[in-house]
Amino acid sequence: MAGTMKAMMIVFFVIPFTLHAQNAARFARALESGRVQAIDHWMKRELKAQKKGVLINNGSTAYTVHHPTYDSLVSFLMEQPGLLDAAWDRCQTKPAIWPGHSTVGLRFMLNGKLHERCYNLQEGIPGTPDFWGFRAHVRKDRDHVKFLRALACPGFIEQQRKICEGAYP
Repeated sequence: MAGTMKAMMIVFFVIPFTLHAQNAARFARALESGRVQAIDHWMKRELKAQKKGVLINNGSTAYTVHHPTYDSLVSFLMEQPGLLDAAWDRCQTKPAIWPGHSTVGLRFMLNGKLHERCYNLQEGIPGTPDFWGFRAHVRKDRDHVKFLRALACPGFIEQQRKICEGAYP
């Protein structure tokens, strides 16, 4: 009886972790569909599934960073067949204001045509909605990744590679 209970507990604790993993089959189906919107939809769902980030505790304070999330997503995407390249603006100089912004870029072939898409992300959601000029603080600020928009951006990945190599000032 104790052995079956242990096995059941392992199953109940391990299966949820595999369900939230990055889904390669779903990405392949989106790529095979031949529609750019299918890739955009997959990216939006994947970023929503990994919106929390990583909590860093330095002893005196704790803060959330999203760099490991982006690195994990880009390394997963680089292993996928059909995807030519992926990068995010890791080396880009950005202002240190909250909420921060990042961009993830993909390069892929659909229907014999090269596409390069950028996904703009906001790293934090303020709790002050704008009600006709009245900005009441109605909820707690959240350090989640928010998908803003997807757009075509030819040359983004090459530019990021050059910035990381030091070719750009």
